[in-house]
Amino acid sequence: MNGLTLSVLAVVGFISLVVVMGEKLASDVEQFFTTWIGVFQRLRDLLRRQPPPGGRDDEDGDR
Repeated sequence: MNGLTLSVLAVVGFISLVVVMGEKLASDVEQFFTTWIGVFQRLRDLLRRQPPPGGRDDEDGDR
């Protein structure tokens, strides 16, 4: 094989490697964000269920 053929094969192999690794990285990033979004949603729901600080549930408690 001559130098040009080896160069073309090397470029094609490099592009294939970048595409495969990029797809894997994108999948990992998507899974990471999906996991953390779920954690933040559960935390938000938990905080919404708790009474506000200072016991301000009943309006006429201190009057």
